[in-house]
Order: sequence, then structure tokens, then C-alpha cells
Amino acid sequence: MRRASKDLEALGAKTPIRPGQIDTIEEVEPPPEGYLRRDRQIRTPHYNERQERQTSHIEARQFYQNQQQRQNTLDEANGSGSPPAHRSPTKTSASIHVGDDIRRTDSQSNHSGQDGAYRSALPVGLSDPNNARIHSPDMSNTYVDADKAARAHTLHPTLPHEAKPLLAREGIHGAGAGVGIESANDSSVTSELNAIYTNIQRVLDIRHKYIRLSLQGPFDNPADDPSWNVYPPMPEPVWQGNKERTNGDAENDIPQTPTKKPRKMGYDIGEDFDINDCLPVPGASEMTYQLDDAGIFQVYENSKSLELAEPIVHIPDIREFYMDLDAVLGISSDGPSKSFAYRRLQYLEGKFNLYVLLNEYQEIADTKAVPHRDFYNVRKVDTHVHHSACMNQKHLLRFIKSKMKKSPDEVVLFRDGKELTLKEVFESINLTAYDLSIDTLDMHAHTDSFHRFDKFNLKYNPVGESRLRTIFLKTDNHIKGRYLAEITKEVMSDLESSKYQMVEWRISIYGRSLDEWDKLAAWVVDNKLYSPNVRWIIQIPRLYDVYKENQTMQSFEEIIINVFRPLFEATHNPASHPKLHIFLQRVIGFDSVDDESKVERRIYRKFPLPKMWNTKQNPPYSYWIYYIFANVASLNVWRKQRGFNTFLLRPHCGEAGDTDHLAAAVLCCHSICHGLLLRKVPLLQYIFYLDQIGVAMSPLSNNALFLAYERNPFLQYFRRGLNVSLSTDDPLQFAFTKEPLIEEYAVAAQIYKLTAIDMCELAKHSVIQSGFEHSVKQRWLGNNYHLPGVAGNDMAKVNLPNIREAFRHETWLQEVAM
Repeated sequence: MRRASKDLEALGAKTPIRPGQIDTIEEVEPPPEGYLRRDRQIRTPHYNERQERQTSHIEARQFYQNQQQRQNTLDEANGSGSPPAHRSPTKTSASIHVGDDIRRTDSQSNHSGQDGAYRSALPVGLSDPNNARIHSPDMSNTYVDADKAARAHTLHPTLPHEAKPLLAREGIHGAGAGVGIESANDSSVTSELNAIYTNIQRVLDIRHKYIRLSLQGPFDNPADDPSWNVYPPMPEPVWQGNKERTNGDAENDIPQTPTKKPRKMGYDIGEDFDINDCLPVPGASEMTYQLDDAGIFQVYENSKSLELAEPIVHIPDIREFYMDLDAVLGISSDGPSKSFAYRRLQYLEGKFNLYVLLNEYQEIADTKAVPHRDFYNVRKVDTHVHHSACMNQKHLLRFIKSKMKKSPDEVVLFRDGKELTLKEVFESINLTAYDLSIDTLDMHAHTDSFHRFDKFNLKYNPVGESRLRTIFLKTDNHIKGRYLAEITKEVMSDLESSKYQMVEWRISIYGRSLDEWDKLAAWVVDNKLYSPNVRWIIQIPRLYDVYKENQTMQSFEEIIINVFRPLFEATHNPASHPKLHIFLQRVIGFDSVDDESKVERRIYRKFPLPKMWNTKQNPPYSYWIYYIFANVASLNVWRKQRGFNTFLLRPHCGEAGDTDHLAAAVLCCHSICHGLLLRKVPLLQYIFYLDQIGVAMSPLSNNALFLAYERNPFLQYFRRGLNVSLSTDDPLQFAFTKEPLIEEYAVAAQIYKLTAIDMCELAKHSVIQSGFEHSVKQRWLGNNYHLPGVAGNDMAKVNLPNIREAFRHETWLQEVAM
């Protein structure tokens, strides 16, 4: 005892011992390996670190054991014939009650013998009523029914009820509707709610009218038909080489033309493409087209219909468009509607936060039960990236140095009446290969470009020299874009090597001349820039004022003609533009780009038609969007009739400038890029949620140009359930690594504390938003990906727990049911 008291005194010299802290000498144990004594948690009457660790380990082990035990039980019930795995018997803790098993220990990850999908345990009444084994209380009715009962102020038969005379006498509407409108009586609140619901439904109806007309809805594109031939063919799944594949999986195949031996992904880019396989192109159509006085290419059944001015589809004229736009703007600025939308969005965000608190551990357990899948090997699409900035700065630097070393005497530029070699070009700017570095290129836009879009555009010029941009980053130059094609193939090789990263590259058509389309198509086809990981989007810069100032065109109508006439010619008779016809099969849509923060001064009470727009002022954003939409809609109807793929409208919108841009996007666009200004217009944000309009967000890009990272509304949108995805925008200006899309996800995960499940959900959103063919998406997401809720969620492919998908779908149903 004397020795023990001395030990206690020695210990007390280092760590003071309070009464009740240590009862006996046996409780003083050395710290675990890797711990410093100062980092060790002190045991108190209310806390025991050792017991806390043991409890955590026991719960994790119970999660895992219950998963495995239920898997074995279901396999035996399905008659799989495989012998059960030998595992230690599951020990259930006495502290876990039977009523808690649906949330904590009963993970119910069943393996269906039909579709091979892994399903998680779902909250009773959320998705699969057949799995509801807890009958007290009865939760067989959906949340939608409960919500309706709350709105009608009736008692829900399966829920406990406490008499509240005060509420029964005075009434409460904020809980059911979430409006919180101050009013003296029930009737006025009801009438106001009816007006709000009518306004929101009106906006949705107007949007649906334009989307249906332009064939931008789901499965409107002939390329989404299961029989569509994807050429060059997509690579065969790696697991297909195993003998385990059954004949029942043959329906999952993407329709492909049997050709020569497939190339290895990441090598010999474009060698699996042969233009002869695409010939002969289809013949000419009996239909015809003509540009009308309103600046829209109209399609007619035949020459007689042309004489009678009876097009095959009625496109709303610009007057009707602006009347609809004014209606949307009026509703979005209505006070009660704004309050309603704001409160509903706040409710959605709070509901998600509560869901995470209740189901976080269940989600983790469900994902652990999925073999092979994690964030790194689920498909993810970069839904917004510009092709001329698709590489990182180090990649471009290495490429320039290699060309200076290997091809210094190659003629690359024609200027001032003479041809210049690459060596002479660098001598003219007093640079050698040794002088070049990342700092010399000066293409990163992190410090001096905030709210300076003009400076950002200059960052596209290596070393600040436009001639270097012309040589290395342009498709139409003296060497016919060969350098850009070579570096594009290197980026494609990196993408194919990563296997799970896809891109939709934006490439420009300026509308300055009629031969731009043919040059671009020849550049893609002749250089064989085909990869299963890549699709193209055509971006149209809004630069009419620049062309007018340079006197290269007289009216806005010339841009419309230069952009759309070649497309109508190629649709009417593909033989007139064979390479363009082949290239268009990989084009998925149109984008509109420029600095949105430019002030739009309305000098006209009534906007003139394009042929009369001959001032030096640039048309407003909504004017550009309307004429792109109108011509794409007319073109889509004709292309679908001919069995060709159709196009989507996915412009830059809401990055800066006027919130009116978002209203134009709600009317005409399939999805948008950026969407930062939605945070200022709650009703339009609520419309984006209700109709699940895609938003491709780029927080790193916004951080450098318009909005600091911590103020970006991305996380808020995601929690509320908007259809958001992450994209890189311009890796050349913003990225530092070889995988800019993974870098974008990594920074967002660190700053916003996203879980692996959150990132897998974002990856799934990116694939759904993208323009890849339906058969390709089926391979990446599962055969039923297009179905709502759990029915369309294949955990084995997307690594997204069914419980998360069920929560999102049921929450959306509640909002739509109002």
C-alpha cells in the first residue's frame, strides 16, 4: 500500500487527480500505441474513453454482421445454391431495442436474382411497403397522405393526437403549407394559397409548352432509342471477358456495329474511327426550309406548303415569347409567392439536415455492403468545360516545349505577308524553350480576375500573346488546328485511362461566316477526334457588337444565317455536308457564352426583328436565347422526322448580371451552367427544384471571377434537392492537377464537408444531366435509371443508398402534390 501511494503521488505530479476520477491503481493504464500521454482523454464520472471506443466498435461490427447475415438468408431463400459463408454468430446488444432495427441494425441489403441491384433498408412508408414489418404505429400511408391530412386539418388515423383547444379555435396554416403568411382568418389564407399554387403551376405549364415544342424532354431524342447505333462503339465491359456472364445480360448491350478488334482504351485515339463506315450518308429530304421575316428558319412539308406559308410546326413569335417572359418575371416578383417559395426552400434544407442526422450511419452501412463501387469508380461527367481550356497549364507547357524542341522549323503562322516558323515566332517575342515556365505562361486566373471578365479573357493567351493562342489553341489557323488536335488526343488518352471520367466539351461557332461549320467538322473528322468519353456542345459567343464595330456584318440576321443555315442544309441533304453530318452525331446541344455582367440598356420599347437590328448595341440576353431556341426547335422537329439526333439548349446563365436571364432559361432551356443568381430569386429556385432543371456549377471558377468559395450557394442548392452537378469550366485557368474534375470534387468535399455518398449523388446527377445516349447511361447507371425513386436506383452501379434516393423522391412528391 505504501508503494501504491508513492505511485499515486508520482502520477499526481504529472496529472492532477480530482476526487472520483481514478478509483484504483488498476485503472491507470498506459496510453494506446500512437497516443501521447497529453492527448489521452481523462476519465470522469460521465465519460469513459475506453468504453466509448468499445461501444463504437461493437455498433460497427453489428452493422456489418447484420448485413452479411441477411445477405446469406436471402441468398438461401432465393435458392442461389451457393454454400453459406462461415461467419461468427451475430451478437445483438441488449441496448438496441426491437423497434430500432429498421434504422440501425437491420440493413436489409438484399440481392435480387433478377437485376443484381443492392437495396438498402428504407424508412417504412418511403419506398417499399412490402418490407414494412413494424406495425406499431401503422406507417403504410405515405408522407403525402399525412401531408394532405395536415392541410385539411383532419386527424390522421395512424398518428397519435393531443387535443389542443387553442389551435383548434384559432387555426394554424404554417405547419401544413409552410407559408407563414400573416392573416386574420382562414379564408384569406386559403385564397392566397390558391393564388400562389396557380401562379407556380402557370410557370411550369409555360415551361413545359416550350420544352415539348423544342423536343428537349426525356426520350424526345432519337439517339435515346435503344436501337441507336453508337459509332465508334463504346468499349466492352471488362467483366464481359469472364465466363460468368449469363445470356440474360445480352439486353444490356449497347447496339454496335461489329467491326475489327477494339483498340485498347487510352491508346491510338481515333484509330477505331473510319469515315467509310459512316458512308454513304442518307439522301435528300422532300421537305424544304426557308428563313422567314421574323429571323426563324421554318420547315415546310413540300413546296406547296412553302407557297401557302404553312410550316410543320408553329414556333411562338418573339411577341408571344416576351409576353410569357413578362408573366414569369411578374410571378417571380410577387410578394406572397416569393415568401412561399423562400419558406419551402428553407423547409427542404432543414428536412435534409434532419434526414442526415437520422440516417447517416445507415447510409454508411449500406454503401459498405456494395462490392467494388466507391466514389472513384462511379461514372462522372464534366458537364461544363470549354475545349480550348480543357488541359491544365503544365500539360500545355510540356506540349509547347516539345514542339519547340522537335519542330522548330515548321511553318505555323502567316502574318504581314510572310510565313513564320515556330522558332521565328518565339524569337519575335524574345523567348526560348528554356525561358518558358508556368509563371511565364501566366494563364492562371486566381488573383487579378475577380469581377474582371476582360482580364480573364486575356488569360487564354499564352505569355499574353494572341499569336500563340492562334497557333496552339485554335482550330482554324495556318496549320489547320493540328497542334490543338494533338493535345486534344493527349487529353482524351488521359480520360480513357481514368475510365470513369467523361466530358462535354464546348467548342465555338462564332457566326462570322457560312463555312465555319464545315471547317470545324473537317477538323474533328480528319483528325479522328473520337472517344467514348467525349461529346461536344457548340457554344455561340454573344459578340454581335464586336462584329458590327469591325464592320464585318450589317445586322443581327447575318449571325442567325451563318450559324443555322449550314445545319438546315445538312439536315435537308447530308450529302451536301457529309463531314458535318457525321460530326453532328456527336454534338448534343448548344450553349451561349459571354460576360453576363455587361449592362443591357433597353433602347427599344419594342424589340426590332433581326434583319432590322443594325445598331452597334448588342441584343439583350433574352433576345439571343429566343432566337437560338426558335431555330433549334424548328431544326429538332425536322431532324427527328428524319431519324437524326436532336439538340438541347444548355447556356451559361445566372453567373452574373440580371436575374431576368434565369427567367428566359426557365422558359427555353433544358439545363444551365452556373446559376449563382438563383439564390436571389427564391421562386425561380423553387421552379428549378420542382422541375428538376439541371444546374452545372463550378465553384472554383466562380471563386476566381464572381463569388468567393465560401459564399457559393452550391451546398445550399444540393441540400435543398436541386439537380446540381460539379464541373470544371476552364481547367487551364483554374486547375492544378492532371484530373481537374476530381480536383473540383476534392475541394468541394473539403470545404463543404461532403461525404462519399454526397459525391456519388452528384456524380449520378452529372450523368443524368449529360447528353450521352440512353443506352450508354443504362450501362453506367442501370437499366432503369430513368424511373423515379428507388426503382431507378441501382446501388451496384452508382453506390447511392436506396434510403437517400427514397428520401429525395418522397420529398419531391410532397412538394409536387401541393
